Amino acid sequence: MPKGLLSLPALLTSWLLAACAWVLVWWALPVIQGLATAAAGGQFIGLSLPTWTQPWALVNEPTVGFAATRTALWAYWLPPFLAAFLLALVLPQLPPGPSLSRHLLLSHLALAASFLGLAWLPSLGLEDGLVAGLSRFFHQDPQLCRWGMALVAGILVRPVVLGLGSYLWHLPGGPTFGRKLLTWALHVGVPAGLWLAWVLASAPRFPVASLPPFLLVLLLSLLWALAAKPPHPLRQRELYGASPWLALAFALLLVVPSLWVFSPAGLRPRGYLWGVERMTSNVRSETLKITLPLSPAARRGSSAPGS
Repeated sequence: MPKGLLSLPALLTSWLLAACAWVLVWWALPVIQGLATAAAGGQFIGLSLPTWTQPWALVNEPTVGFAATRTALWAYWLPPFLAAFLLALVLPQLPPGPSLSRHLLLSHLALAASFLGLAWLPSLGLEDGLVAGLSRFFHQDPQLCRWGMALVAGILVRPVVLGLGSYLWHLPGGPTFGRKLLTWALHVGVPAGLWLAWVLASAPRFPVASLPPFLLVLLLSLLWALAAKPPHPLRQRELYGASPWLALAFALLLVVPSLWVFSPAGLRPRGYLWGVERMTSNVRSETLKITLPLSPAARRGSSAPGS
């Protein structure tokens, strides 16, 4: 096995960091929605994070009919997509630093933002979700919205896969076709395949509508990896020996509990509530509500007259 990016320590670190990155992004998308709604005057009261249907920030909307207002466009419907776009756009531009592990983490966060936020997520909300909400504002077919986002995602993965390929210049013979294919398969294809395998194994129904845009981004990433010439790196980056163990620790602390959080309860998505649900909440009837310990302020609100 060649040294560097295709060595066993690098591959183990890459896969563990990819698991952390994809889970972090899936958490971040609804969290951004909840924080934006709170900034617009609502209350961020919980999360629902299924992988096979629309994930939601559970919120008390600031007014009746808030979801149909112009403010909601920027504070409720768009934030997850804007966050994914910005992550995928900005992270590949950050200095990778001297550590290959840092570069791998930034790369996997950017890939996860493209694959999950702009390819997987839109199709989950075609009927009653984020894309359906956007289509009502822009008077566009939801199908146009989801395929447009997938094309944007396919463009955004280009600097990531080329950046990974740049390490191949340090090997004798440089970035050959076979090495570029192997780099894409191991560092891009494996995390994407693991996500699909996890959803297929855990979800009560596989979101077939999300598969074509997801595969489109995967195909475009392959074309970028094989057809484009990777840039020359400024210097060889070393993989610190402890990196796989640190990545394993993060994966155990973050990924393993998250897999249970994402899983369904029977056929229903779980919704975790730490605040008090009111009449203007967006909690769906099919959501299994799991109440977390309330804060003192939430307890006072739940005991107030008329609550």
